[in-house]
Amino acid sequence: MSATSKGDIRNIALIGHKGSGKTSLAEAMLYVAKATPKLGRVDDKSSVLDDAAEEKEHGATLETSVAHLAWNGKKVNLLDTPGEGSFLAETRLALGAVDAVILVVSAKDGVQPITERVFAWARALELPMLIVVTKVDVENAVPDEAVAEIKARLKVPLAVMEIPVGEGSAFQGVIAVRNRKAWIGKPETPATIAASPVPDAHTKAVEAARGKLVDDVAGTSDALTESYLNEGDLTQEQLDQGLRDAVKTSAVVPVYFASGTRPSGIAALLNAIVELVPPPESHAIWKGMHATKKTDAERLPSAAAPTALYVFKTSIDQHAGRTSFARVLSGSIKADMALLNTSNAHPERLGKLFNVVGKEARSVDDAVAGDIVALAKLKSTHSGQTLSDEKAPFLYTAPEVPPALFSRGVQLDGKGSEDKVGTALHRLAEEDPGLAVHLDEGTRELVVSGLGALHLEITVERIRRRIGVDCRLGPPHIAYKETLSGTASGVEGKHKKQSGGHGQFGVCYIDIAPLDRGEGFLFEDAVVGGAIPRQFIPSVEKGIVKAMARGFLAGFPMVDVKVRLLDGKYHDVDSSDAAFQMAGSKAFKAAAAQAHPVLLEPIVKMRVTAPSAAMGDIIGDINSRRGRISGTDTIDDSTIVNAYVPLAEVLEYESKLKSMTQGKGTFSMAVDHLDVCPPAVQDKVIKDSGFKVETDEE
Repeated sequence: MSATSKGDIRNIALIGHKGSGKTSLAEAMLYVAKATPKLGRVDDKSSVLDDAAEEKEHGATLETSVAHLAWNGKKVNLLDTPGEGSFLAETRLALGAVDAVILVVSAKDGVQPITERVFAWARALELPMLIVVTKVDVENAVPDEAVAEIKARLKVPLAVMEIPVGEGSAFQGVIAVRNRKAWIGKPETPATIAASPVPDAHTKAVEAARGKLVDDVAGTSDALTESYLNEGDLTQEQLDQGLRDAVKTSAVVPVYFASGTRPSGIAALLNAIVELVPPPESHAIWKGMHATKKTDAERLPSAAAPTALYVFKTSIDQHAGRTSFARVLSGSIKADMALLNTSNAHPERLGKLFNVVGKEARSVDDAVAGDIVALAKLKSTHSGQTLSDEKAPFLYTAPEVPPALFSRGVQLDGKGSEDKVGTALHRLAEEDPGLAVHLDEGTRELVVSGLGALHLEITVERIRRRIGVDCRLGPPHIAYKETLSGTASGVEGKHKKQSGGHGQFGVCYIDIAPLDRGEGFLFEDAVVGGAIPRQFIPSVEKGIVKAMARGFLAGFPMVDVKVRLLDGKYHDVDSSDAAFQMAGSKAFKAAAAQAHPVLLEPIVKMRVTAPSAAMGDIIGDINSRRGRISGTDTIDDSTIVNAYVPLAEVLEYESKLKSMTQGKGTFSMAVDHLDVCPPAVQDKVIKDSGFKVETDEE
């Protein structure tokens, strides 16, 4: 359907830990609402949402899926997001495109680490929330215990909206206490979604639960409190409007129960989405900046405002090409419309607009502010970027994506496929906001970075499947550097060679000394009396620079060195640019051997956030990695540890932090400075490098 009014649209993201049942819930919603002809299932690989080859193989959501359905005259845009930690960049960007979230919690597994993480993101964005306890029909499921854990762990004002009838294998359905409707007995299908009256056996429990709900809602506003105290109850209209207001301000978080595989509890949940979730016009003003003036800017979520779109997902198919999924923040769009990408200043022309459900796409003529649509074949727009009216260039401040901290070097069998793999990786990085690819300037190695080991494993699987090239991932080569710790004076570099005809002759004498860290290279010409002709002074420097680039200890570039050219000798016929380059190179190597060369390693600045109970283990682990703690801060039940640690010691840190904190810890890091390696580390790096100093004989 093509919604013509923002009031006819609901945009909602399903978030939660992996395996909590998000995709099964979304599949059931699509089926019950007749958006799909049959119930898609993850376990038999018939899901229309988890339809990528890698998703079917791993049985998990690895990227945000977008679908829509119609329910009671409203268009509901569903975003099914990943709950695996390695793919949360997709989830993060999706949260910037919706007006509310459904937090999905398994009745069997309860609140898990990613549950808390995505919950915190949604709260930070002030998104209204519904909570759905799923898998109420599986063995050992205890819905009441799951609700108690949600309340204790997430500390939110819950309002239980339903009574689940039975649990585990005895689960029969749900009763909505707000409007006293029941869906008990048969699984729900498009033909069996009509509600029934509450059975007599459950009337007492329903009235007690409704009384608690009325009490919870009445406490959210002074007017409702006064009416409740005067009348002893709220009218149905007061209860419904009070709930809408309370959900919008997060004064109340409604809790529902459902089974996505049965399916059951789906019709009541869809009713809640269209009746309680705020429409797009209720969204807060969009925050961003003026793309040309670089000043703070705001954009009303109105069709009357200038057009702006937020692209939260990009998909590139070998056959269908590039598809971009966008939220219309303001204004309206239509096919073939010219806009400006305010993130990179490139002009962009929209192709056709589509509503999608899995692989099925239906063309629409236009989309109004508040809608979510698919856009065909944008040329220069990636996930997280903004398109807007060129005359009113607005750049939306999208949610910040978790940094790609887990890096690996790309290893290829044979030669000739480097360019092909590099191109494929960069294309994947356009689709996947959590993936980063770069060529390390120091090691000339292609390095791919992501949010975890699984993330990079899936990336390699996609490369193999898409381009048929086998590649592997190994630890990236650390970009060590070399420098000097001492000085050397008057060191000779002599190049003399006679091979018939003109010979080669050049002699230079240099002093060498270390510079402060970060000063690079300084060459000083102190030659007097024409001992080396002026035209050959740059040749000596060039030879020294080449020798520094090749390294002396382990083949890493030498940095922070001062060379003073003192004296030299030349021959009128046999001296040349090449001869003095060789002389400079030999002088540098001889001097470096005397000046106590040392290896420098990159030191990263780390920020680790984890439950305070795990701090002893975390600090001990950082110390064992030759780290230095620079400070700690405590916020609520979490502690932040700031530290400086050698990069070589934290290449595998993600998995270790996970195990120490049961998946609740997070960290960020960035290279801060270089420092001298301890002797034992230096000896090992030199041995592993297999490096030998060249003799410079030609």
